[in-house]
Amino acid sequence: MINDKKMKEKRSKTGLPGRLSCLCPVLSLLLILLTACGGKGASGGTAGLPGASSGDSESVQYDAPDSDELQAVFFDVGKGDCILLSMGEDHVLLDAGYQETSSEVTRQLQARGITSLDAMIITHYDKDHVGGAAEIAQQIPVETIYLPDYEGEADKCGDLLALIRKNDLESIRVSEEETLALGRAEMEIIPALVEYDPAAENDNDASLIVTILYQEDEWLLPGDIEKDAIEIWLADNTRTFDILKMPHHGKKEGNTKELIKNVDPLIAVITDSAVEEANEKVLKQLDKNETEVYRSSVNGTITITGDGSGKYEIVSDN
Repeated sequence: MINDKKMKEKRSKTGLPGRLSCLCPVLSLLLILLTACGGKGASGGTAGLPGASSGDSESVQYDAPDSDELQAVFFDVGKGDCILLSMGEDHVLLDAGYQETSSEVTRQLQARGITSLDAMIITHYDKDHVGGAAEIAQQIPVETIYLPDYEGEADKCGDLLALIRKNDLESIRVSEEETLALGRAEMEIIPALVEYDPAAENDNDASLIVTILYQEDEWLLPGDIEKDAIEIWLADNTRTFDILKMPHHGKKEGNTKELIKNVDPLIAVITDSAVEEANEKVLKQLDKNETEVYRSSVNGTITITGDGSGKYEIVSDN
C-alpha cells in the first residue's frame, strides 16, 4: 500500500508548495533575526549548553507552542540526546543528555515555564541519554517515566532507578507498544526491535523508538538504533516521515542509505558534536535524498515547530 506522503509531490529545496518555510534563505535569515530579538521562534536558545552560544539563559524569552502546534526542542548537549516535545501545556522529555548538562537543561525547561513533565522517555541506558535524568526529575516532577525493558549498568542509570524507588515514581518498562497523547498529537513508543544482550553490549540497538503523528506531520525519533534494528525496521516499515532524528548521532551503518530511502525525510536532525561529528557519507546520502539537515555541532539547539500541515518553522542558535 502506498503511503499518502508518496502520493504528494516531492517537496524540493526550491520552495515548491508545501516545502519547509525554513528552506528559503531570506526567511531563514528573518527567523534568526527574530530569535535574536526574542520574537516568534525564540525557543531556539540554549545558552550554557556545550557547543551552544553563550549568554544568560534566563534573559531569553520563549514562546510556548500553541495548542495546535507540535514543537520539538533538540537541546545542544554535545553528542547526546535531550529532546523536549510540546503541544500547548503538554510536555514530554525524550532522553536527558549527560549528568554534566542536567543543570542547564533544567534551567532551560524552567525558563520556558515548565513546572512538570507529562512523561520522560529514556530510549536506552547510555550516559549521553540517561545521565541527566535523575537530576532533572528531582527538580521538575514527572508523571510517568518510560524505560527500556532491560537492566542497565548501575554507573549509568543507577541514580535514576534509585530515585524512582525512593520516591515511588510511576515507571513503565516498555515491552509492548505504548501510546501517549501529546495534546492533539499521538506518540507511540515502540519497544526494542533487538533483544538486549549485555555480553554484546548492544544497548544502542536495543533503543526504544518513538513516532509522533499529528495530522499530516510525521516524526521518527529512533534513539541510537544500529544495523540490526535498522534491518528489522526496513523489513516492516511502509511509512515515510517528515522529520527524522538520525540514529546514533549520524554514525554510518551498512544500511543507513536504505534507512534514508525508506523514511524519505524532509528534515534530518543530527545530535553530534564538534569533536564527534556526523559521518560525511551519511551527510552526502541525506543531501542526495534532498533532505534538509540540521546538526547540533553546526546549529546548536534546534527548534522545529509544525502545525499539522506538513510545513515547519525551524529556528537554531547558529
